[in-house]
Amino acid sequence: MSEDNNKGNAPQNLLTTLRTNPKALVALLVAVAVVALAIAMSGGGEQVRVNAAVAVGQTVTLENPNGGSSHLTVGPGLMTASGAEEDKEQSVCVVKAGVKATVEEEQVVGLLPYVKVKVLDGECQGKSGWTSKVNIKPAS
Repeated sequence: MSEDNNKGNAPQNLLTTLRTNPKALVALLVAVAVVALAIAMSGGGEQVRVNAAVAVGQTVTLENPNGGSSHLTVGPGLMTASGAEEDKEQSVCVVKAGVKATVEEEQVVGLLPYVKVKVLDGECQGKSGWTSKVNIKPAS
């Protein structure tokens, strides 16, 4: 019968232990802090953009997710951030956001997906070039 009384007093016994033993209180607070820190560091923070599947011949809208224009090149993955003379030779056109294009081809280079598009309107109308797949979305 005394075991049944101890089961009902578990919360009371825990509080008594925490009041009388400061090391137990510190250990509990550290455990809660570690769990909270692990939860905070393990999730969120990154946004992943998932592109809808596109098919050859489909009309898409060119739109750089970082804002601004999309760059078309003569081959997939050819542009670097240097702006060197060689990069200028690889450039086809710089397309403003919102321009419509038709997908001509898809290719993965170094795990990054690229699409070859033919621009349907704007300053680059009629030109074909490669851009990163993140720069396109299905036309609405």
